[in-house]
Amino acid sequence: MDFDQVASHVDGVPHIRKSAGRRLYDFVVEHELRSVLELGTSHGVSTCYLAAAVDELGEGRVVTLDRRIAESLEPNVFELLARTQLSQHVDVILAERTFTWELRRLLDQPSPPQFDFVFLDAGHTWDVTGFAFFLVDRMLKPGGWMLFDDLNWSIAKSPSLSGGQWARYSEEEREAEQVRMVVDTLVQGDGRYETHYDGNWGWAQKLTDVGSAAGGVRSSSPPIAARLERMARSLRSHLTRS
Repeated sequence: MDFDQVASHVDGVPHIRKSAGRRLYDFVVEHELRSVLELGTSHGVSTCYLAAAVDELGEGRVVTLDRRIAESLEPNVFELLARTQLSQHVDVILAERTFTWELRRLLDQPSPPQFDFVFLDAGHTWDVTGFAFFLVDRMLKPGGWMLFDDLNWSIAKSPSLSGGQWARYSEEEREAEQVRMVVDTLVQGDGRYETHYDGNWGWAQKLTDVGSAAGGVRSSSPPIAARLERMARSLRSHLTRS
């Protein structure tokens, strides 16, 4: 499905901007990422952008995970998928408590799914996002990509999270940009990933050629920063012509 077609149905629905949706869509299409996992469905806007990109490729699947509370949102993911006529490309999995339990279910399958692209936009805390990285790493193909959203997020920066369960967090935890900590400590420290920061997004590609003979990591792919810069130039050119 053409980007403008899906955008006409979801633009203005929280929580992803049209420009970010454009980047997700273009990235999936350009790199032919036909198997997509999304953590953090919410209303389903990014789900629709990802499903439209898969549809544009002619084949593929999006698996999106969230908690069951997402079903009570207005509109919810099922309504948006029906509105965009993209339901046939998407498996929606809603957990009673945590999506990491549903990731365990995926891993427990006789042949766990293997993904080309994982979009992590849920949890946001060190323990949830860090554990999610550990789990989805086992289902990400060599050469596949992860995108971490909300690098700049913190509990302290979100006034709506000041009470309740968040009051149990220490001051250090409330102030910390915990998603960024996961990328800094776990992803970069893993040695099998090449990473790049782009504003509020953290990109990571699983290397296809990891060697220890020279005590380092080798990748046959062009540097991630260079490829993302080319994509950014292409997007700016597109927006200028529009």
